[in-house]
Amino acid sequence: MLDIIRDRKEVPLSRADIAKITQMSATSITRITDYLIHSGLVEQVDTVGKGTVGRNGIGLQVIRDSIVTAGISIDSDYIDVCLLDFWDEVMGQRKETLAKRPYTPEEILKIARKLFDGLCSDLGFVPEMVSAVGISCIGNIDYKTGTIFFAPQFQWNQVELGKLAKMYFTQQVYVENDMKSSIVGLSRRDQDLKHENITYLSIGMGVGAAVMYDGVIMRGSNNAAGEVGHIIVEAEGRACDCGQRGCVQTYLTKNSLIEICGEKGHPVEDVQEIYEAYRKGSPWAAAFVDKTVDHLAVLMRNLVYMYDTRYLLVGGAIISDFPEMFTLAKGKLKDLMHSNLYSNLRLKCVMEKYNSMIGAAFVAQENSVEQCGDGNG
Repeated sequence: MLDIIRDRKEVPLSRADIAKITQMSATSITRITDYLIHSGLVEQVDTVGKGTVGRNGIGLQVIRDSIVTAGISIDSDYIDVCLLDFWDEVMGQRKETLAKRPYTPEEILKIARKLFDGLCSDLGFVPEMVSAVGISCIGNIDYKTGTIFFAPQFQWNQVELGKLAKMYFTQQVYVENDMKSSIVGLSRRDQDLKHENITYLSIGMGVGAAVMYDGVIMRGSNNAAGEVGHIIVEAEGRACDCGQRGCVQTYLTKNSLIEICGEKGHPVEDVQEIYEAYRKGSPWAAAFVDKTVDHLAVLMRNLVYMYDTRYLLVGGAIISDFPEMFTLAKGKLKDLMHSNLYSNLRLKCVMEKYNSMIGAAFVAQENSVEQCGDGNG
């Protein structure tokens, strides 16, 4: 019922409206709404009259600041922080770029706390009013304990980030893998995706995927479902740090694109140079992008056959900066698949950024709501 009220947050619903939607009895509606009001999540507001004689009706609406959560995204080259209200709107955000050096978990958390305090100050918000903190981080993570088993980009192994975070934040902290946070961030902001079957593929500094069925994250036995960076797309291809050859992460990450260009005699310092050369019609860039798109199309095809979801979303820094990659890969995908699978597939290019940061805030929000439901809020 709370979801129904939240989905129509800008147009307060009456108890009668809710009864029509849910087909529940008036007694049950009253009991549950009274509980939501008592919990401090919902309030009664006057609704606009419908032109009839008499008083306006009483509607129910979620209280915007009843739950405010922080979302922190920890990537290899930056830290992002935002605050999210209970109307699912980002109140503000801050970002800090990281130097190209190893960081200890304590250093990262110290930066995150500084950004958090600065953001609260920007918004005139008291930090203690934040209900919970969600942390999205690269690496293989036990989301129940907040332990990072390994995060190669930081050279972290067996880091109890959740426990360490308690030294820096008074709020309850929830730690999640960056890709799983990203798919939460995407699906919670789109009503069409909220309860759908989705695969989200992201390519940027790394290659990763996350999968949802009916709005629920598929985790696997070790919370590692979607770790697709080591799918082999070219037999006997480029050497990978995992010890194998031809892994997708050796072809579709920012660093790998730069390295391959250098190997082919076209040295670049940044991937933007590749994009610009392609857009200017450079023959070498056109050939390079075409080969890269082959690898992307094969990866997309493999994800469709592996997970069979209705939606395949493709995003990440490379796609948002160079959407031509998605368009070209989409054009090649049809010839790689059975026609029925392709015709039923919904492909979407994800241009939205900050998905893992916002997703982390949603993870914290969902847990806060559950705490209220348990009577602990």
